[in-house]
Amino acid sequence: MTELNDLSRRVARIEAALAQPILAAINPPEPPEPPEPPEPPQPPFTEWRALDHIDSTVEENKRARIPALRNSRDPRDECGTLGDIRGGDWEHGQQLVWKDKESVVPLGYSQWSSNMHKGQLTRRGGLYMWTNIGVSPGLDAKQLKWGTREYNAPARLFAACDFTEIPQEHGLYVSNSANTTLLNCTFLRVGSQGAQWAHRPLPYQQYGADNMPYEVDPNHYVFDSHFVDCGLGGTRPSFNLTYFSPGTSEHPGFLQINGSSFVCDWPEARYDGKRSTGGLVVTPSQGNAPLAGQNMMSMVLVENSLFDFTAGDRSIASIRSVDEIVFEDCAFIARDHAQPFITIDKDYGNLNDTKTKRIVFRNCRSKGVRLNILLAADADENQQSVKHDIDCPGGELVFNGMTGARIS
Repeated sequence: MTELNDLSRRVARIEAALAQPILAAINPPEPPEPPEPPEPPQPPFTEWRALDHIDSTVEENKRARIPALRNSRDPRDECGTLGDIRGGDWEHGQQLVWKDKESVVPLGYSQWSSNMHKGQLTRRGGLYMWTNIGVSPGLDAKQLKWGTREYNAPARLFAACDFTEIPQEHGLYVSNSANTTLLNCTFLRVGSQGAQWAHRPLPYQQYGADNMPYEVDPNHYVFDSHFVDCGLGGTRPSFNLTYFSPGTSEHPGFLQINGSSFVCDWPEARYDGKRSTGGLVVTPSQGNAPLAGQNMMSMVLVENSLFDFTAGDRSIASIRSVDEIVFEDCAFIARDHAQPFITIDKDYGNLNDTKTKRIVFRNCRSKGVRLNILLAADADENQQSVKHDIDCPGGELVFNGMTGARIS
């Protein structure tokens, strides 16, 4: 008993000296629950309502949102080019904001208003943000390829930015290594694509890798952003909004588009009679490890958005390798269109064993646009097509992406 009392006193003295109990350290309590993951950003409030425009003319839909957004901009200081970020300029983890500039790129040798150069390919953590910036060509500046061309970009955000009549290629062409956001942006008569996000962490064609690979599952957001008459006269016309590998099998991506519009009917028909390209593509691309065992995307969520295309040269939207695709409160219009489809899983040989699982349309309106589900390729690399109507005011349509069948 005396020995036990002595031991108790020694333990008490040691605990007092350390100001913390020893026995609790020997038998620690259960670890606390990990914190809840942060909520994704909420779409900003806007009075824009896509379904209000299902009966509008194409010219009315072109003017439905862009004039109001552009008229709401804060003052900008006019400049020529915005300038570049060189390879060694970026400090890991920094937050850089460029704002309140109106770049009018003059005739000459400048192929871009701004460029984030690749330099040595290392991780660039942090955030790079443009807010209230406009880019357009000056008189006869037909050499302009991109509003901005960026390699190995960190988390990237464009807010209240306007890209106008970029003659050759894209408003923005960003090789991203992390999350991306377009907020209150406009793309008007851009020659090729309004916005192209291209994640390529491996060599492709004759090029080296453009960016570092994703570290975590990436998130991509498009809120209240609008594309009108893009794809005419440029050297690389394609979909208005392009995502090349916005996720991988290792790090599946999430894409949310809310309160946005894609409208095209060029003032003059192209040589082949076409008057538009397409609105949205989400696809695996070269410069990435092959997909294996897991779809590229966990979800593509499109809400309160308008797609209005006349005499298009491709599908209105093309989406591949997604666990679940949801369209809610959207309006779809095809005018004199030979390919009036939202196409799922067109396989160019890079889907491997992945396949979109579920497609949902909730309270959507359609004039002439249908769903086109392409089933897995057979031994001869042929794909069977299963088409469905998608007009469902006040209702919900659910489709199995594996079989093409409607399931509710």
